[in-house]
Order: sequence, then structure tokens, then C-alpha cells
Amino acid sequence: MAGFKSFAESAEVEIDSGLTGIVGPNGCGKSNIVEGLRWVMGESSARQMRSGEMDDVIFGGTEQRPARNLAEITLRLDNRHRQAPAEFNDVDELEITRKIERGKGSSYYLNAKPARARDVQLLFADTATGARSSGIVSQGRIGAIVGAKPVDRRTLIEEAANIRGLHARRHEAELRLRAAETNLERLDDVIAGLIEQRDSLRKQARQAARYRSVADRIRKAEAQFLLARWMAAEQDRDAATAALGAAKLDVGSRTKIAARCATARTEIAASLPPLRASEAEKAAEYQRLALGREELDREEARVTDALTQLANRQNQLTQDIARETSLLDDAKSAVARLADEAESLAVQIAEASPQQAAAKDVLEAARLTASQNEANLAEASAALRAAATTRNSLASRKQDIENRIKSANAALAQLSLETLLAEASQSDQAKQETEADFMAAKSALEAAEQALTDANAAAESALNAKRDSESHMTRLQAEIDALQYLLADLGDHDAAPIADQLLVSDGMETALAGYLADELSAPVGSGNQGFWREGSKASLSPPDGTMPLADFITGAPALAASLAGVGVVDDASTAEALQFSLLPGQAIATKSGSLWRWDGFVRHANQSDKGAERIRQRRRLDALQDDAAKAGQKLDQSGAIASTSETTLIAARKHLQSCRGASMQAEQAFGDSRRRAESDALKLTAGRDRAAELNTSLDELATSLANCEVEIAALADDAALGAGEAAARTAAETSRTALAEAMQAESRLADLVGTATRRQSSCNQEASAWQQRLDGASGRIAELEKRLIDGNQEQHRLETLPETIAKQRLEIGDRLEIAEQNRQDAADALRLAETSLAEAESLQRDSDNALATARETQIRAEASEERCNATLAELKDRIADKLNCAPTDVAEIAGIEDGEALAGLDVLEQRVHRLIRERENIGPVNLRAEAEMEDVATRITSMENERDDLIAAIGKLRAAISQLNREGRERLLKSFGDVNEHFKRLFKKLFGGGTAELQLTNADDPLEAGLEILASPPGKRLQSLSLLSGGEQALTALAIIFAVFLTNPAPICVLDEVDAPLDDSNVARFCDLLRDICDQTDTRFLVITHHRMTMARMDRLFGITMEQRGISKLVSVDLQTAERIRDNAVA
Repeated sequence: MAGFKSFAESAEVEIDSGLTGIVGPNGCGKSNIVEGLRWVMGESSARQMRSGEMDDVIFGGTEQRPARNLAEITLRLDNRHRQAPAEFNDVDELEITRKIERGKGSSYYLNAKPARARDVQLLFADTATGARSSGIVSQGRIGAIVGAKPVDRRTLIEEAANIRGLHARRHEAELRLRAAETNLERLDDVIAGLIEQRDSLRKQARQAARYRSVADRIRKAEAQFLLARWMAAEQDRDAATAALGAAKLDVGSRTKIAARCATARTEIAASLPPLRASEAEKAAEYQRLALGREELDREEARVTDALTQLANRQNQLTQDIARETSLLDDAKSAVARLADEAESLAVQIAEASPQQAAAKDVLEAARLTASQNEANLAEASAALRAAATTRNSLASRKQDIENRIKSANAALAQLSLETLLAEASQSDQAKQETEADFMAAKSALEAAEQALTDANAAAESALNAKRDSESHMTRLQAEIDALQYLLADLGDHDAAPIADQLLVSDGMETALAGYLADELSAPVGSGNQGFWREGSKASLSPPDGTMPLADFITGAPALAASLAGVGVVDDASTAEALQFSLLPGQAIATKSGSLWRWDGFVRHANQSDKGAERIRQRRRLDALQDDAAKAGQKLDQSGAIASTSETTLIAARKHLQSCRGASMQAEQAFGDSRRRAESDALKLTAGRDRAAELNTSLDELATSLANCEVEIAALADDAALGAGEAAARTAAETSRTALAEAMQAESRLADLVGTATRRQSSCNQEASAWQQRLDGASGRIAELEKRLIDGNQEQHRLETLPETIAKQRLEIGDRLEIAEQNRQDAADALRLAETSLAEAESLQRDSDNALATARETQIRAEASEERCNATLAELKDRIADKLNCAPTDVAEIAGIEDGEALAGLDVLEQRVHRLIRERENIGPVNLRAEAEMEDVATRITSMENERDDLIAAIGKLRAAISQLNREGRERLLKSFGDVNEHFKRLFKKLFGGGTAELQLTNADDPLEAGLEILASPPGKRLQSLSLLSGGEQALTALAIIFAVFLTNPAPICVLDEVDAPLDDSNVARFCDLLRDICDQTDTRFLVITHHRMTMARMDRLFGITMEQRGISKLVSVDLQTAERIRDNAVA
């Protein structure tokens, strides 16, 4: 395996004969080998792999190693002894591979060929193993067997019977049966739907015939309408073609006139560019001088503006200096005024502070008085409200008690105890009647069950007798076939050897074979390699003192002469003594096969006994053939008895099923009547209890009503409480008024002191600001005086500039007059040329307009012709679309003869629309109704045939399921007996005594029965498995697991730490048992253990280490080889 869980690298585990152990510390990945074995055997549950999903079995990576995307495990099986299922017995080795790629799922391969998971699972199931077989005992499996229900333990016997694969095939057959029955139901529904569809299609076919009639009339009317439009369109096209020819001639003449006008205009236009260039040059010179003069004007204006602005700025500076001087005086006066105001405010604050303190004292006294009066008012109001609440509560309570008294009296009046008593009596009578019916049905059911048990026993006995007869007949026939094969193979001649004709008695076969040897294989009469000739006469007699060999041989006259001189003695010493007295032709033989002839030849026994063996085989064959004839008669008799027993058993089962149904119905009726009687009794009891409860409740309510009236009478007077509350309210209002006046006086004084304090602070801030202004005013005045001096200097400079500008303006004026004259002359010449060009262009425009008009006329004529052609093409397409013919064939479809006049287009169009409306009134029509009706009829016939096939297939599937169930029951019962015997023996061996047995629970159907385990360890009574101690449970579970192995040995058994709950002595017995099973079967054990004694008893060990965190590594030690090396070293 590679990439599976913690095995990042490839690892190979060879599970050889005997015991193979796997050891290693906890968490190193030992159990991953077991899970890998289950995974390659077809395990499909990720939970069984201790994973959240199947992709989790792929190596997930560590801090040093990246994760892998592929995991692969290959299991190689030795099939040289051909123990695999028949379809795989053509190869010496089976290789099962399972691969999984992350995100893509698993794939299976059998000998490198793709396979299904189902194929792999069935392969292992047929060999008594698999991913979930009892042969793989994982951690917790022992506890699972102990805690399992009896029905769940049945899988152990199923594996022993090797019917797990049978179960899978039965389940598959049942699925197919359900699918076939579902398909049959669906097929019946489909056939019914098709019949309805066929009837509907028959109606649609009649409607389609009417539709076709109307369609034919529409086709003829449309043909007439389209023919009329075609003829009108051809006339319009001819007129448009004539108008187009006239327009083309007019366009040609006007094109020549336009060409002459264009040539004249081109010649005039060619003389304009030089004149325009000269005029532009003169105009540019004039413009440059004009711009220079304008620039001087703008410069003069700028100087004037600058002088004006400078004079304004100087005036502004003078005003600013005066303003700053005035502000300086204001600041000085403000500082003095604010100082006086601050001093006055300090006096006001000193006078008002004592008054504010006194007002606060008055306010606190008024607040205390008001608080006391408010508390008195709240207490009086609360007392008044409490009295009103109590009065209302008592009144409500009194009303509630009175209502409850009325309700109780009404409920007591509604109770009908007499009716409840009658109903309870009636339901009790019905219960007794249904109980009697149920007991009768139960007795009938018990009788039917006993009858079924007897029928089962009889059927089982008959089946066992038949099976024994079949087994005996099979053994006889097999021995007959083997003897016939051997006798045919031993014959070397073409004809039957003479040995087949002999009847030899008293064990003289060896003596005869010792005398004749290979001559016994020669035929009588003729042969290619030699033969015995009949008719020879005997001329000799046996030697004296011997028994004639011919007396023991019959059935072959051809040997009379040869056997006449042969005698038989008991021992070799007698033969030795008589040999020298033999006459020519005489011989002596012993029963052991030795031979002494007259000529001195001696042959000792066992050198050639083929003839004797053939004679014995022939005699055995004759006896077997007689026995086979008798066994055949017995087999026929037992088969007839078994068939009769099976019929009786089926009838008994049906009768039992009927009795069970009747018993269930009777039990259900009894249960219903019993529940009804119990319900009615409960209702009667509840009614009586309710009446007593209501009477008790009425007494209690009367007492409560009297108490309530006493409490209402004891309540205080509301008038006194109201007067006290009014007095408290008046005192509270007076104290509130005094408090408001005190608060107003205190607030007024507080406002006066606060205002004065704030104004005092403001005066101090304003005095500080005015002092800052005073300090900054002197600096600003000095700055303004400096700026006034700089402005006077700039004014003097600007006053000298206008004189310089006047001189430059006179010089530019002279040059501007000359440039103006030159520009005017060039402009006149250009204007004259442009006038001529405008006249030429006017003539050209007129000629172009006339040409354009002519061309438009031509274009309209062409468009008209194209429209006519398009109309004809459209009509042609429409004719082809509607009528599927050429325009020349429309008249034939329309039924119009040559020269026959057509009606107007409007009349023809109205006729078409009328017929179309008639067709539309028919509604939706299925034009394929007739063809579809035929198809549906064909499908109905086909599906009825399929239904017949399905019914036959369902019958076959039911027969196959019955056969599988019958075979499974037979094999299960046989295996149960074998497993029980092995279990008893193994239990005694593991416990050193005691008794145990297995029992089938609910054994009406062995395939549904449970398996109960009863054990009695030494010194204890027989009890259930769950009542034993932990170690005893483990040993008992191991005993039944190994009993299954001995019944149907699996090729491999995996034990994952099953010795953990055992002590040393039990581990020793466990290891001895493993060794015995290895010697008795071909099962190979793979044991994962931590126990040192188990490790010591293994044939080889594989160690799992984890040198890198999260990565398992496999190492191996062959203990047997190690022991041999040690013994050799010691020797």
C-alpha cells in the first residue's frame, strides 16, 4: 500500500502461512493496516475507516511532508489451488487493487482490469471473508458480539454457512423484483393512457378531415387572389420600364451642359489665389501698423489710469493717518472709562453678596416646610386610594365568588352519572366478548403453530432423508464412474480383456494374476497384440499336494487348458519343496501372488498385480451397480415423500398466516374494547370525583362569601379620610407658594451678583484689548507715512511718459495711411475676380440643379421599376410558399381558363379572409392524428407484449428468490449444527472445562432467527453471555469466532488486540488455539498485539515505527529463521 493514511511511502506486508504479528507503540498506525485490508476488500463507509469522508484515507501530509492526492492498495491472492470462485480460476494469482484520487472517488481493478465495487465485495463474500466479515476482528469487535442483539449475531452463522454472498444476490433479486413490479404498474398506467390517447386521436382525425377540406378551398381562393395581383404587378412593371428609358435620355443631355459650366467656373477660380495672397499681405501690413497705434493708445490710457489710482492712494493714505490718530485718542479714553466701570461693579458685588446669603437661608427653610407638607399630602392620598382599592377588590372578590357558585351549580347539574354508569357497563360487556374471541383465536394460532412445527419437522426429516439418499446415490455413482474410468484405462487391447469375464472366489485374484500376469489383459477370440483362442483342451492335472486353481475360476472357458496344470499352496516353503517334482506345463502359485514353474522359473509376489486389481475392480463395479439401482428406487421414494411434506408445510404456513391475521384482528378488537371499557370506567370515576369536588367547592365558596362580607363591613369611613386629605392638600399648596417666592428672591439676587461679576470680567478684557490697540496704532501711523513718500516719487515718474507716447503716435500715423491705400487697391482687384466667379458658379448651380432633377426623375423611375420587380418577386415567393408552384402554374390551381376574367382584388381578398375565419373557427387541429393514432396502436400492442414479458420475468424472479431462501435455510441450519459442535469443543478448551451451547431464537424462519449464546464456565451455572465477566466474555466470543472458522475456514483472519482483556494464562490458551487452527486449516492469521506472550508465539513479526511524526514505517522479523540461525550458531 502507498499513500494510505499514515503510510506515506510504499509498504508491503506478506501474510504467509501461520501466525503473523504486528507490534508497535500506540498511535503508530498498526490499525491502519487492518483498515487498509478492509478498504481494499470494498469497504464503502468512511465512518468504518475512522474518517469524516473517504478522501481522508489519503495521506494528509505533515509539517515536513506534503499531502498526497492518491492512495493505492493492492492485495495479491495465491490461487494455484483454484480455491477462488469459478470465474477467476483460470489464473494462478488474483490481484485486487483499489485506488482513490482526492476529489474523484475510488476505482477497482481485478488483475489490472477495471471492476465494480460490487464485483470485489461478492468475490470476498463467496470466499467467506470481506470488509465486514467476522474474520476481521477489529478493536471493540469482541464487545460488539457480547452486546449485540441475537438477530445481529446471526451473521456469524451466515458466514459459517457462506451465504453472505447468497444474501447479497437475494437482495439484488428482490430489488429487481420490486423494480419489475413497479415497471409493470407503470406499464399498465401507460397502456391505459395510450388507450385514452388513441380515442382522443380518433376524434382529432375526423376534425382534421374537415380542416383539410377548408384548406383546399382556401388554397384555390388564394391562388385566384395571387393570380390577380400578379397580373396587376406585371402591368405596373411595364409602365415603370418605359418611364425609366425617357428619364435616362434627359439625364444625358443635361450632363453635357453641366460639364461646360463647370469648366468655365474652374478657369475663373484658378486666377483667385494670387489676388487673395496679395490682398492678405497688404491687409496684414495695415493691421500690424493699426495694432501698434492701438497699443500706444492703450499705453497712454494705462499711464493716465495709474496717475489717477496713485492720486487716490495718496489721498487714502492721508485719510488712514488721520483715522489712526483718531483711534489712538479713542483708545486712551476707553481705557480710562473701563477702569471706572470696573471699580463701580466691585462696589455693587460687595453690597449684594450678604443679601444673597440671607435669601438662600430663607429658601432652604421654605423648601423644608414644603417637603414636609408634600409628604403629609402623599400619605393622606395613599390612605384614601388604599381604602378605595381594598373596597373595590373586596367587591370584585365577592362578585367572583358568586359567579363561581353559579358555575359550580351549573356543572353539577350537567353531570349525568346514570348515563356514564350505563356506558361503562356496556363497554365492559363488549370487552368480555372480544376477550373470549381473542382467546379462541389465540388457541387456534397455537394449534396452527404446532401444526407448522410438526410439518417443519416432517419436512426436515423428509428433506434429510432425501438429502441422505442423494448423497448416497452420488457417492455410489462417483465410485461407479471412477471404476469404469479405471477399467477402461487399464485395458491395452482394442477388445475387452479376458479378466473382465472372470469370476474369481476365495481371494484367488492375486494367485491368478501371479500366474498369468499381463496375459489377463488379452482379449478372447482376436486382438492386435495377442489374444486367447477358444477350444483348447486341458491335458494336465494340478501337482500333487496342491489345490487346483481352476476350481476357483469361472466364466472363461478359454483359460481351461492354461489353468489345468496349476495348483495353489498356502506358503512359499511348500512351493519350493514341490517345484522340482513338477511335470512339464505344471506350476504352483500362492495366494500372495508368487509363482513356481516346472522349468525352474520363480516370480515373487507384488511384481505384477494389475490383473488382480482389475478383477477386484470389476467385481466391485458389479456390486456397486446393484446398490445404485436400489439407491435410485429409494431416492425416488424419498423425493416423493419430501415433495408431499413440502406441500403440507406450505399449507401449514398459509394456515398459520391466516390464523395470525385472525389473531391479530381479534387482539386488536380486544385491545380496542379494553381501552374503551377502561376509558368509560375512568369517565365514570372522574364524574363521581367531579361531583364530590363540586360539592366541596360550593361549601368552601359559601364560607369565602361570608368572610368577604365581614371584611367589607369592617372598612374605614371614606368621608373622614377625604377631609384629612383636603387639609393636607391646602397646607401643601401654601408651602408651595412661600417656596416659589423665596426661590424668586434668591434667584433675583443671584442674577444681580452674576451679572455684575460677568460685566466686571468683560471690562477687564475690553481694557486689555484697548490697550493692545493703543500700542499698535503708533506703528501703523509710521508705516502709512513711509508709503505716502513712496507714492509721491512714483507720481513724478508717470507724469513724464505722455510726451514720449505722442511722438511715437505721429510716426505710426504716416505709415498707416500708405498701407491703407495699398490694401484698398488689392481688395478692389480681388472683388472684381470674385464677382466673375460668382456668376460662373450661379450658371453651374443652375445646370447642376437641372441635372439633379433629371437624375431624381431617373431614380424614381428606377425605384418604381425595382418596386414592381420586388412586388413580383414577393408575389413569386408567396406563391411558392402558399401554393408551392411557379407563377405560370397559378392559373391551373385557381381553376381559371385562358381569357377568363377574374373578380376584383377586394372581392378575392374578402373571400380568402372569410375562408380563413372559417378555418380558425374550427380551432386547433392535429393534422397528424391518423398517423399518431396508428403509432399509438402499435405502441399499445408492443407494450402489451412487454407486459406479458414482465409478468413472466416477475414469476421467474419470485421462483429464484424462493430457491435462494430455501438454499439459505438449508445451509444455515447445517452450519448452525457444525458451529455449535465446534463452539462447545473450543469453549471447553479455552476454559479448561465447563459447557456452552448456541440456540436459535424465533426459529420459525432460520433466515430471520436470532443467535443466543449460553455459557457455563467451570464452577458456574449456565447463563447468558452478558452475565459473564469481561475476560469470560472475551474468551467466549473468541470461541464462537473460531468455531465459525473451523466450520467454513476463511483464507485470512485478522485479530486487532483481541488479547487485551485476557490474563497470561488465558493468553497462553488463546495462542495454543491459534496454533491448532493453523494446523487444521489453511487460514493465515494476522495478529496485532501488545502482549509479550503473543509476540513470542508468532512465526514472524512486523514492527510499525514512526520515525517522523505522522509517517508510519514497516520493518519485519522472521522469528523461525532467527531461531534456526541461533540454533546453528550454538551448535
